[in-house]
Amino acid sequence: GVFGGEKKKKKKPFSFIHHESTATMASPDLSTALFMVAHALGNALLVHSLLFPTLEMDSVTMAHMDPSIIISTQIPPKSAVFFVVSSLLWNVTIGSAFRYMTKENNNPGQSLHQHSVPSEIVQYFRIIFGATIIIHGTFILCGNHPFDHPLNTFLSASYIAINIILPVNMNGIASPHEKNIRGTIHFLLGPILPHELAKNNDKSNVHSRQQRQRFRIQQLYQWSFLGVFVGMGACTILRILDHGMQIQRYPMPILIGAVVGECFGVLLGFVMGMLI
Repeated sequence: GVFGGEKKKKKKPFSFIHHESTATMASPDLSTALFMVAHALGNALLVHSLLFPTLEMDSVTMAHMDPSIIISTQIPPKSAVFFVVSSLLWNVTIGSAFRYMTKENNNPGQSLHQHSVPSEIVQYFRIIFGATIIIHGTFILCGNHPFDHPLNTFLSASYIAINIILPVNMNGIASPHEKNIRGTIHFLLGPILPHELAKNNDKSNVHSRQQRQRFRIQQLYQWSFLGVFVGMGACTILRILDHGMQIQRYPMPILIGAVVGECFGVLLGFVMGMLI
């Protein structure tokens, strides 16, 4: 200074954001894990609060029926529609919140608003409709009669498509430049960890660390995706039992299997991601 004193160092403004790595206090993979946990638990809560009360009321009126008749009686399509729409709203709400809170973690030059909102909505519904047709066809190939409860089969396929497509595409994770079914499938079924990255254990390398975060995120979605289909496959046993339980009514085995499978898939994805 002028009188020989020490110059005061200018304090850097406090910020929650690390400008070197463009990451918030919570790492992207941890943020995604919390999002996936909330997504799975939200769907489980929807099943418990929207579908189970209907089954409990029907259990009283169907108490005198033969178990085979109970099993062959589908749940009211009105209840299934309300459940699928509620799940759609839950996906949009939590996806939008996650997208807003993690916007600082986007890659440089990648904008969250590459398209106008109406065109983006149309794009999402096109992808969901295409995925619904594929999943619906898969259900038929796996033994569901195409003309036996077709509305509930379509609603079940829509529920699966919504919960697979929206979490990936709304967050701009699967394919930053081209969001479509092919890009989503490549993300969900593509390779986890390149060989050269698996050999590189240098945690001080920023690029390597960011790649590992990216693949941890991908692994969470992949295990969730796998869990949904494994859960549905495991719960098909409910269709062949003769106990006459309300959860055996179509399409409850599909919906319960998808929800339980997603929960276990997210848990396994988190554990496996820690090994990368």
